[in-house]
Order: sequence, then C-alpha cells, then structure tokens
Amino acid sequence: MDPTSLSTTSPTNTLMAFTSLLTYDVIFLAIVVLLIAVLSRQKKAAYAVLNRNFSGYFSNPTGYVFLCLFVLLTSMAAFWPHEFFSSNLATLGQLNKWFPYIMLFFIPAITMSIWADEKRQGTDELLLTLPADDFDIVAGKFLAAASIYTTSLLFSQIATFVVLVFLTLGEVDTGLFFANYVGYWCIGLAMIAIGMIASFLTSNLTVGFILGALFNAPLAFASSADVIAPSQWVSRAIKSFSISERFDDFGRGVLSLSSFVYFGLLATFGLYLCMVMIGRRHWSGGKDGNKMFLHFLARVVLLLVIVGFAGLLFRNNDRIRYDTTDGKVSSISPTTRQMIKALKPDRPIVVDAYVSAEVPELYAKTKYDLISMLKEFESVAKSNKVQLEVHINDNLETISDEAKMAEERYGITPTPIRVRERGAMADQKILMGVAFRSGLEKVVIPFLGSGVPVEYELIRSLNTVSRPARKKLGVLKTDAQMNGGFSPTNFQQMPKQAIITELAKQYEIIDVDPSSAISPNQCDVLLAVQPSSLSPEQMVNFVDAVKSGVPTAIFEDPEPVTMGIPGTGDPKQAPQGMFGGGGGGPPKGDIRSLWKAIGVSIPSVPNVMGGGMPNPDLCWQRYNPYPILEGLEQATDLWVFTRDDATSDLPCFSKESEITNELRELLFLYCGVIKRDPDAPKDLKTTELILTRKNSGTIGLDKLEETFRSRDGGAEKIRMLQGAPTGNEVLAVLVEGNSKKTEGGGAGDKSKDAKADPTSESGGAVRAVYVADADCLSSVFVDIRNQPEQYEDFNFRLQNVTFILNVIDVLAGNDEYAKVRRHEPQHSTLRLVEFKAEQARLAEAIRRKEFRADYEEAREKAEAARDKTVQEFRDKVTKLTKEGVIDASKQNEFNKLREQMNTTATKLERKTVVEMERLARERDRKIAEARREADLEIRDIQNSYKMYAVFIPPIPPLLVGIVVFVSRRLREREGISKSRLK
Repeated sequence: MDPTSLSTTSPTNTLMAFTSLLTYDVIFLAIVVLLIAVLSRQKKAAYAVLNRNFSGYFSNPTGYVFLCLFVLLTSMAAFWPHEFFSSNLATLGQLNKWFPYIMLFFIPAITMSIWADEKRQGTDELLLTLPADDFDIVAGKFLAAASIYTTSLLFSQIATFVVLVFLTLGEVDTGLFFANYVGYWCIGLAMIAIGMIASFLTSNLTVGFILGALFNAPLAFASSADVIAPSQWVSRAIKSFSISERFDDFGRGVLSLSSFVYFGLLATFGLYLCMVMIGRRHWSGGKDGNKMFLHFLARVVLLLVIVGFAGLLFRNNDRIRYDTTDGKVSSISPTTRQMIKALKPDRPIVVDAYVSAEVPELYAKTKYDLISMLKEFESVAKSNKVQLEVHINDNLETISDEAKMAEERYGITPTPIRVRERGAMADQKILMGVAFRSGLEKVVIPFLGSGVPVEYELIRSLNTVSRPARKKLGVLKTDAQMNGGFSPTNFQQMPKQAIITELAKQYEIIDVDPSSAISPNQCDVLLAVQPSSLSPEQMVNFVDAVKSGVPTAIFEDPEPVTMGIPGTGDPKQAPQGMFGGGGGGPPKGDIRSLWKAIGVSIPSVPNVMGGGMPNPDLCWQRYNPYPILEGLEQATDLWVFTRDDATSDLPCFSKESEITNELRELLFLYCGVIKRDPDAPKDLKTTELILTRKNSGTIGLDKLEETFRSRDGGAEKIRMLQGAPTGNEVLAVLVEGNSKKTEGGGAGDKSKDAKADPTSESGGAVRAVYVADADCLSSVFVDIRNQPEQYEDFNFRLQNVTFILNVIDVLAGNDEYAKVRRHEPQHSTLRLVEFKAEQARLAEAIRRKEFRADYEEAREKAEAARDKTVQEFRDKVTKLTKEGVIDASKQNEFNKLREQMNTTATKLERKTVVEMERLARERDRKIAEARREADLEIRDIQNSYKMYAVFIPPIPPLLVGIVVFVSRRLREREGISKSRLK
C-alpha cells in the first residue's frame, strides 16, 4: 500500500463518506420531521405530550448521563471485542450481536418514567382530562420516547461512523452502516412499545425499569433458545421470532419488507395493549367489567396471533428486498436468482452449513459471504415456492456435537490453517463446510478455501444436487495425463490434476481416446492439453472432431515448465524399458493441421531435433506487478502477467466474451503467441481473448537453448537475448464458425479422413478456444485460489482457475456460471490498520533479510577459514610430494603430514558444521524475535485504536450535558440576590 496514495485518497474518500451518510440522515430526518409536522396540525394534544416529555428528558442532566452510557456501551460493543480487528472487516457485526442486550438496559431507562412518573407526581389525572382521546396520549408518549431514542441513536451513529471512517481511510460502506442503524431504530421502537406497557402497570420508577427489561428479555434472549429448547425444531421456531434473527437483514445491509413488518407489528401490539390499559378506566369499575376484561383479552390474544402469522407470512414471501451495501456484499447476482427460481418446486433440498465461531482474518470474508449467500438463497427460494431448507451452524467449536455430526454425516472435518500468533506459526483448526442433499443425491463441500468464489460454489452445488444429470467433459488422452493414469513413458502412476478435480464438481469426467474416431455426441465439451503429443493417427481423429463441431478447449504449450511433458516442437518421449532406455520415441502428429483447421498461425521455426516439427516462439513481457518476485531467478520476463489497471495501454481481456469479461489478472509461464491465419476462411470468426502489453515481444527457443534449458543465467541473461518490443501479443483466442475441410487432415490416409468426417467440402461449426500455454492449468494456481494464505508473502490475485472454468463452461453452454463468478462482493476493510501492519511486516522482512545476509556472510567466513587451513596443509603435502620424488627420506614426514591434514580437515569440518548450526539457530531466533516484535507492534496498534474508539465517542454528549447543566444552574440563579446565594 503506497503512503502517497493514502494521503491523496483519504481526504476525498472521507468527504464522500460523510456526504453520503449526511444525505441518508437528511432524508430520514426529513421524513420524521414531516410526520411530526402533520401530527402537530392534526393531533395537537399528542404533539403537546411529545414536546413536554422530550424537553423534560433533555433538560435534565440525568438524560445526558444515560446518553453518555449508551454511546459508551455501543462503542465498546462495536470496537472492543478482539473479533473486530481479527476479522479486518469494517462492519458493526460485534455491535449487532450485543445490541439487543444493551437495549435491555437503555430502553427501560427511557420508558420507566413514561407513565409511572405521571402517576407518582399525580399528573396522570390532568393528562386524562385533556380534550384528547386515549390514542393521542399514548401516541404522544410513544413519539416522545422514540424521539429521545432517535437523538441518542444519532449521537451513537456519528461517533461510530467517525471511528470507522478513520480506520478505513474513508472507504467505509455507508450503505451497510446506515442500514444497521435503521435496524437499531426499528429495534428501539418495538422495545419502547413493549417497555411502555411496564410503565403503565406501576407508579414506581424502579419497578417500571425492571418490568420493562423483563418484558423485552424474551425477545432478546430467544436467539439462545437452543440452550433450553427440547428439540432442534422448537429452538429454530423460537429463534425465528427473536430480535437478533429478524434484525439479521439490517445487519447485512438489506432493507427487507419482512423485517419492517415484524418490528412494526411488534410496536403495534405494544401500543394497542397500552391503549387497552389506559382505557380500562372507562369499564373496569362497571357492572360489565369482567365481560369487558374478557373482551379486550380476546382482542389482545387475537392481535398477538395476527402478529405471529403475519410475521411468518411476510417472512416466507419476502419479495421486497434491497441491498444498500456499496460493495453489494449481501446480495446475489441476477443470474443466481434466476437459477434458484428455476429449481423444481416439488424437489425438497436441505442445506447444512458448519462454520467455526472464530476464523482467521483471511477467512472472515469467506464466512461472511457464506452465511449471507445462504440466507439470500433461502429468501429467494421461499418467495418463489422452492423447497429449500437452510440450516446454518455458524457458532461452532471443533469439539461440539454439531461438529461431530458434520463429520459422521458428511465427512466435514476441522481443517488446520496456518496462522501467526506472536511471531510463531501455529495451526488453527476451523470448520467451513457445506452439505447439500435432495432425496438420495448429496453434494458436499468439505472446506471452502479463503480464495474460492462462494456464490459460485453454492449455486453449482445446489444445481448439481437438484439435477443429477450432469454434462460430460471429455478429457483427451495425451502425454499430459490430466485425468491421471499409468504413464508408459516412465512406468509411473500419474495423479489426477487438481483442475480436473475442480471440474469434476460440476461435470461428469470421461476419458476420450483419440486412437479412434471421436463422435460429436460423445461429450458436451472436450479438453485437450498438449495435443502435439498425439500420434499421427490420433491427430487426424482429434482434428476431425474439432472440425465436426465438438466444442474444444485447447491448451498447447511451446515449453511446459510445470506439467512434465514435452513442448510443442520437442520429440515424443520414448517409453523406458525394463532395464533402461528404450531408444527413440514414436512419431508425433503434425500440430499444424490443427492450427489450419481453426484458422490460427503460431510463429515458430522447425526443430531439427524434433523431426522438423514447429518450435513456437516464446512470449516475453517487461511487466511485473509483484516487486517481491524480483529476487527470484526463475521470475523472468517469460512470466507473462496480464492485468487490467491504470498502467495498461489496452484492455488485456476481451469484453466481448463471457470467458474473459471482467477478469482482472492471469499468469502465463513460458507461453507462446497466436496470430490469425491470413488464409483462414472468412466464416471463421476469431475473438482475441487475452492480450499482453505493448512492451512485449517474442524470442525463439533456439536462442534460449543454453540459458533456458539449463535453467542457468536468470532474468538478466534472458533479457539480454530479447529484441525490441513488437507490441501487444495474443495469448488466447475463441474461434467460431465454419472451417473448410482440408485434404488428409494433416497426416494419414485420405480415405480414413473422409470416413471420419462424411461431409464433402466443409466441416461442422467449429467452436474452440486455443490457449498458447498449458502451465496455466497447473495445480499451483488451484492452491493459490483455494488457500492464498500459503502465499501471503506474495499476495497474489491470480484468476487462472476462474479463466479455465469460464472456458469450459462457455464452450459447454453454461454461460450463467461465468456470470456468477463475475459477481464478487467488495468488502470494506480497516485500511489504516492494514497499512500500519504492512509497515510493521515490511520492517520485519527487511530484518529477516539482514539476518539471512549476516548468516550467509558468517558462513562464508567460516568456510573460508576452514578452506584456508586445509589449503595450507595441501600446499605442504604437494611440496613434500614433489620433494619425495627426489628424496625418499621425507616419506615418513609426508605420511605424518598427510595424516595430520586429514585429521585437521575432519576437525575443521565438524567445527564448521557446529558453527553453522549455531549460526542457523541464532538466525532463526532473531527471525522469530522479529516476527514476534512485529506481531506485538500490530497488536499494540490495534489496542491503541481500540482505546480511542471506545472512550472518545462519549465525550461530545458529555460536553453537551455539562453545558445544559451549567446553563440550567445559571437560569436558576437569575434574579436571586447574592446574599441568598451564600
């Protein structure tokens, strides 16, 4: 993170954040003021009660004491818990968890005097004799308490927002923040209505406070129903009516009709009960008092039933939902929404999610997305009569009964994650798994990695379990052995590639043997990795399949460095015999027939050692977005990063295709380039999917024979062999259209080619993606996506796996999955803390480098001293050897000296080894100490911000209270003589 960018963007972002929040608040307050203005005209008595109670509360310093306590408690709940900094998310998640319990203290403090104080002072009779009905009195009291609460909430909102703006450098999610406070406001209104009932029951303020807390307690503690509920079903039913459960949409930044209806009905019920209680004076003493009591009791019970059923009705038909978050972190893409609506309504689906209570920082976003997405899935399903039942266990310990059940039922086990704690690396086991079941079908995601797109994983699994029939992905049998199997080259069992395991979650994987003709109906899409390794006969069959219209993803690499297979122009590897090598390898098919069939031209030169097969040029690019890689010898200009940012001269990714639309960054290792064949048919459309930057070019493999193949020379030597940049190079293309049939297909007899493709002059509608690299399929990129914490020093943002999945999905006709993967929620994080932590870790990295350099220097000195002593003995031995030829009497001296030299060399070697071990221990100790100091510094930074965030917000309301108290005292002393003041 660049400090200069922080200094330039922070003031702008801060101003925009405050402007955005101010706009929300102005609109909200304008609506409130408008309603009060209407009330003052239509219900003057209610307005008079409102004005009297509101003014009386804030004219007393006691009101400001409660206000200060409220701001202090909300700030403490929001920022004091360790989870706020450990998750690194600029949300009010911790405050959301504790807010209902804070309200059990604060709301009764407001409502206890609503009516009890009137009774205590005897002013209740005066109020009841006003020319107003009971509704005016109750409405005025309620609006007064609501106004007091709203004012308190505004103080808390401003204080909390200032803290978040400071910690995020102005990049706070204003929409999410405002939605949270709208939810707090709704909670307060509902609890005020319930608390007013307690105040109408007594004339004692203390009793009113206690009863107000007791009446609201069931709503607050219902979220913990699983502690006392006899069954899981009962606990879920009770939880569904808790404040926390119904506030959840607001907490995630979603304004939903069901949540507003729930809190509105709750407030209506409380106010109606207050109306009944204040109006009982009209009938309680009459002859029909008992009948009227039963009558109103029936009304109250009926209203309670209506509230319950209406709440369930709107919750199950929650069609009006709006995600207010700036980064759309709490909504699903329109494509996902349509896919859920398309599920069969008569096929019940059950989703069980198991998530640990505490997760490392890198998994906080994954946990947030997982829970939020599942809740949105359930909401959409219920609104569209889809039978989707979601059970989220998101507060688990690894030793809990739920965790045991997850392991026994679905095989979801706690996964160890490497985390840093005070400079030491430790394993923290966490649960992050989801299981989908429908009938006999079951799909399990044992663990969601921190880099996995959550929405895609969920909707893919949902579709898979609801539609057992999967599309077929054919994997062409080549030397790449993508699907695993026995290798005849080295007689070893090759493992299945990680990318195939990833694709198997969505497709039925089948092997396609090109030794015979490939039927267009054999698979829905064909994956061909390094087809240049095919034999001539196999090449004919493969090319015919491409020309016949089989959607094909082709990955052809001029020089694979991670796949362990020969390059395009290299000869085919010979099978090893039982007792050694087996001579020359079998012949290869001509890859140029494939290039001609799809209308591309690959710059290349014949490889004499490869039987004249084309040896494609390699692409180079002088661009490295990761400076930390500059110290690695392997990281040369042949590592081609394609990234769209402010420094790119042209878009690197095509917007025309769903394959590359909105991709951000890919990495290709020692890849080739692609040109369009000038002789290609006009009906064959070529879409350039991926481009490099202008400072790119090509270099022949023949120039790199000594440097590259021996892996000697590094980045600088390879750069010296490069020519001038030739401009933007193409690395991947999409080919669509009709391809004219080529006679013979490249190799083999014409009759066989004609038999494979019965059409006369033209093949089928070609649909293929050609990528001039196979290393992009490497398992390393799957690891980078799934668990980026393993590469935290580099902070890679590579999307190679997304690109591969997009290629297969688009060719298979599953464009919707590519659209879902594009929907990536943008979370607001604590950028200031990140910056400070990055500075501390950068200082740690510098110290580590210094320690390692000191170690290497000490090692070289120790080895040099050892070598010098040994060399002195060797010189003496050499001298005596020469003299011994002339004078045989020195043979004994020679033998003794040689024995002494060997003994000394052994001792020095042992001493050097011991010294190296000591130096290594000292180096490791210093590195561990540097890590510990860096982590302690980060923790101290967090604690400092925590203290500021908690204790500074209550100061403004405290100052206002002091001003009010002083001004009141001054007014009281006005007109009083000084002699009476003594």
